[in-house]
Amino acid sequence: YGHDDDEGSSGINAEYGGTTVLFWIGARPFVFTADPDMLKQCATDLKSFSKVDNLPNRSLFGQKIIGTDSILSGGGLRWAVKRKIMSRFFAKTNMKDMFEASKPHMEESQLKRWRERVGKGAVLDLHDELSITFSSYLQVLGLSDYLPPETIARNVFLLLEAIPKQLFQRWSYLLSSDKNRMFALIKKMRSDTKQTVMERVEEMKNNPDTTIPALDLLGHLIEANQSDDGKNPSSEAKVVDGVVDDVMTVCLVLDNMVKQICALFMFLENEPEVQDKMMTELRETELEDFSDLNNLKYTEKCLLESLRMGPALLRGTRTYKTATNKRFGPYMVNMKNVRVHFSEYVMQMNPDYWPQPKKFDPERWQPGFNPEAFTYMPFFVGSRGCLGKHMAMMMMKLTLSVLAKNFDLQQSFNKKKPPTINQNMAVMRIINRVDCMITPLSGS
Repeated sequence: YGHDDDEGSSGINAEYGGTTVLFWIGARPFVFTADPDMLKQCATDLKSFSKVDNLPNRSLFGQKIIGTDSILSGGGLRWAVKRKIMSRFFAKTNMKDMFEASKPHMEESQLKRWRERVGKGAVLDLHDELSITFSSYLQVLGLSDYLPPETIARNVFLLLEAIPKQLFQRWSYLLSSDKNRMFALIKKMRSDTKQTVMERVEEMKNNPDTTIPALDLLGHLIEANQSDDGKNPSSEAKVVDGVVDDVMTVCLVLDNMVKQICALFMFLENEPEVQDKMMTELRETELEDFSDLNNLKYTEKCLLESLRMGPALLRGTRTYKTATNKRFGPYMVNMKNVRVHFSEYVMQMNPDYWPQPKKFDPERWQPGFNPEAFTYMPFFVGSRGCLGKHMAMMMMKLTLSVLAKNFDLQQSFNKKKPPTINQNMAVMRIINRVDCMITPLSGS
């Protein structure tokens, strides 16, 4: 994967065993793998592999945002209990109700906002506009009294932009005033979230027999944080802190859908015929109920291909908790707690599994096509796979449908600073504005 020798000036020594690489930094061994069988082992063997907590971008900054026990960052029994309860909320069977609540929200309040922003036509940053739209979905999920969507979108943007600074600039950033402003922003956002959570906890405590509505995200998160082991209740303070972690996590994760649609239009800039075909389908397909989303077949192909070429999660890490003298791929590992790195992006761009991987080709997703196991993982797989993948696909299709029916959208990227996908972090970042010329369709 780009190395020409076994020892470079960086002091990294490496052995290459096909698609699994063993390398050392000093005396400490690491593994990078792009082997589907090894990825399966990482994803399914929870006794041997655990998530990594002490990565710099998590311990220095990320954990201050979402904590260490959220539905994303947590682990162990408490995380398993929480995930089991929340899987009901994110289940595909709940998407019908979610669609019926989301559709009028998009067609009324959000479409009104888009029309006000577009006027007779305007060049807008697609990322900025979609960030507000997807943050507003929290109102559909029972958080209507939470922060305004514009505030959430702005805060999330600032926080996500700060994470790579504290990782790559390290000491200069940690000593900067910008770092202090970000810490203050995190503290303020978590404080505002905590107030909302405490009010809802008190309400549920005073009405213990009230059934939690199917689309009440906050209610389900409070239920999911009631116990560390599914038996013994947690303290109210611990419940509140856990729910705050989870709400902050949801705010950040919503941005993944924003970036995915932006990435889609970035790829489509050089595929005008594909874009026209997708937009035509979106305009001609009426979405009366949830089942009608299945009729957006070409749009789904485009989204699947965008998820392949620009997945929101670019790479992951696990700790191999093996005893000594255990085999991992072609290597004998003689040290406990070896860190194993893998990359969804590398796997999904591997020509061994994806012919012409750099070509944006929705037609590869023909009916009956199933990628080889563990070669396509935009939502990851196994017990730590994304709970919200069905919600993400539903929201992206619905958002695209409403926009296509009411506006013409043409890329208007800055030629000197075009939007690009930055791959330096585990989560995809889009660098530079995703400017598009957006004009109302006549009669819309």
